[in-house]
Amino acid sequence: MSLSRRYSVLFDAVRIGPKESKNRFWATPHAIGFGSDHSGSAAGYRSMRAEGGWGVVFTEATTITPEMDKSPHRMSRLWDEGDVRNLAHVASEIQRHGALAGIELEYNAAVGPMTEGRGLTPRAIVATPGESSLAVPYAGGLIEADGAALAEIRDIYVAAALRAKKAGFDLITLHCGHAASILAHLLIPYYNTRTDEYGGSLENRARFHREVLTAVRAAVGPEVAVGLRLGVDTLDAPLGLGDRGLRADADTPLFIEHMDDLVDYWDFVIGGFDWAQDAQSSRTAAENFEKPWVGGLKAFTTKPVVNVGRLNSPDTMVDIVNAGQCDFIGAARAGISDPFLPNKIHAGSIEDIRECIGCNYCVSRDIGTMPIGCTQNATTGEEFRRGWHPEKFTRAANHENDVLIIGAGPAGMECATVLGKRGMRNVHLVDAADHLGGSIDWVATLPGRHEWRRLIEYREHQLRKLGNVEVILGNPMTVEDVLDYGAGIIITATGSHYTRDGINPHDRTAFGLEAVLGDRLLTPEQVVRDGAPVGQRVVVVDSDGYFMGPGIAEMLAQRGHEVILAARGEHIGEYQRYTREITPTLRDLRHLKVGLRVETTVTAVGPDSVRLSSPDRDDEVIGVDTVVLVGTRAADDEMYHGLMARRDDWQANEVSAVYRVGDCVRPHFIADAIFSGHRLAREIDSPDPTRPLPFIRERRIIGGGDADFVLGAPAQQPVFLNLSTL
Repeated sequence: MSLSRRYSVLFDAVRIGPKESKNRFWATPHAIGFGSDHSGSAAGYRSMRAEGGWGVVFTEATTITPEMDKSPHRMSRLWDEGDVRNLAHVASEIQRHGALAGIELEYNAAVGPMTEGRGLTPRAIVATPGESSLAVPYAGGLIEADGAALAEIRDIYVAAALRAKKAGFDLITLHCGHAASILAHLLIPYYNTRTDEYGGSLENRARFHREVLTAVRAAVGPEVAVGLRLGVDTLDAPLGLGDRGLRADADTPLFIEHMDDLVDYWDFVIGGFDWAQDAQSSRTAAENFEKPWVGGLKAFTTKPVVNVGRLNSPDTMVDIVNAGQCDFIGAARAGISDPFLPNKIHAGSIEDIRECIGCNYCVSRDIGTMPIGCTQNATTGEEFRRGWHPEKFTRAANHENDVLIIGAGPAGMECATVLGKRGMRNVHLVDAADHLGGSIDWVATLPGRHEWRRLIEYREHQLRKLGNVEVILGNPMTVEDVLDYGAGIIITATGSHYTRDGINPHDRTAFGLEAVLGDRLLTPEQVVRDGAPVGQRVVVVDSDGYFMGPGIAEMLAQRGHEVILAARGEHIGEYQRYTREITPTLRDLRHLKVGLRVETTVTAVGPDSVRLSSPDRDDEVIGVDTVVLVGTRAADDEMYHGLMARRDDWQANEVSAVYRVGDCVRPHFIADAIFSGHRLAREIDSPDPTRPLPFIRERRIIGGGDADFVLGAPAQQPVFLNLSTL
């Protein structure tokens, strides 16, 4: 197939000052947990987007001076010649595939304790210029500074821009969004309470921006494009700064017109101190959700405009370009999920796009100071260190084997897909259920989780295309059936289930609810998947700490039940603080009048009553009709252990190996289940597929060199000791 006329507008070349992008796809700045110290992984990740057809590929917000470091977050740094060398490698790898390489420079205004000699990097006690002594999240008080200090910051920007040019970047963005940088703080009235020439009127609040941009442009010359990433609206309280913030229908258009002569492009985003409003999950935000704020701003500039906002669908992309909303389709998560999205659109392979589900697992990794990961795309972050390519698969050395996979949940589907693409002779994916997807099939019915069905739909389409893979549903199997099947390699992907005893991870004791409540106690599967009858008065006991407890509480409250959600931890849905979903989750639960209890233990008093105990209130004994226990998940590993117990029968049945993947190894995130299935399939022909192959670790090696950072190098190999000699 070839490029459809409908989508051709997405592949127009667009001029950006002195540069030209080959199309309208713009991979926006986003952190990936590798920074500039792990340049091989950073280059592998960014260059994969360039190979996949993105016209512009950015790195991430890059700190430009040591005192504004963001440790412990592994962010990109551009402080010295060493950083220039590392980032030059990233830029050249992006450009090698025909994309423009961009970098975002940030002098951060409000992150990190500025205490001399503490943290991962040495720090000096410095004044944050341009602000009053105003309390700011995470930073405490900020100190007023004079014009000389601002001039020093201007020079820091110029020096960093020169380093970026030396590293070979085509585009330099100055970060003025998310109420994070000194540029943003000077522009926003809430932060800027100065009464001198840098405060008060918009012209004064924008004075430093003009000084910095003028100096940067003069320094880098006409060969580099320079732009602003602008937080166009800091939103209404309580999520934003209200009328003391920046508003898309007030100061923002005036600021754009005032600065337009100094920029080559604009990258518009929303959100103030809660930047999660710019990175909302699919639970609360549809595609192009930022349109109410960014939709009309292109009218105030003569330069190209970038928009973001969970842009996944090629049809949505075409519509907003044709409507004149923007010139570039900006995206981070769409490219994390499928780096080859542009190429697939160009080739007419829309159905092969691995569409983002908007779960924000990638965001949680950033917040948790971990390297990038993705639920949909197991190869994300593994491009360099494991050598994984999302679209290329080598033929397995043991491809003449037949493989039986038991369980068509996320791990089983992924494993079957990769084994099929690796050319295994026959792959049979078998499940007792009459549908693919395992737990995803019912999890996706929870409020706001419908886009998670894309996990099933993408793999279902891929499996259909593979002639060597057969899906067999509605076929329960015993250990004897499996041994008699005739497959040389057997993989169990049988998943997990929520238990009724529900071991409390905080004190390792059982809740003890089942013995007293009997049939009034239900598990999530019974409520959501099986549709078990639920009484009017419900207590949801949550020790899982993610989306399941709040999701069930919301679902039941929407149906008219009286619900209390009791969490043993300090927060409702603790992990949603990392996926940045906690604010809308709490808002929706409160709107539905769900009773929220934290640090709360639930014990059964009688068959229709429970006691709620917490340290900050008297015990409550309340009547209940149903208790839903979102507790421990147990691996459904009976099939695996049954097969291992019959090892003596393998040879007679021509079974050479039995493996397990996903939750039947250890219940965990959906992303980990998919990664588990993918990893085993990638390494099915390794000496021992049960153990992951060594991967490249980027760290200083005494006496080392570039040869140490190639897959299979001696420096990566484990050392096995002969324990009998010790």
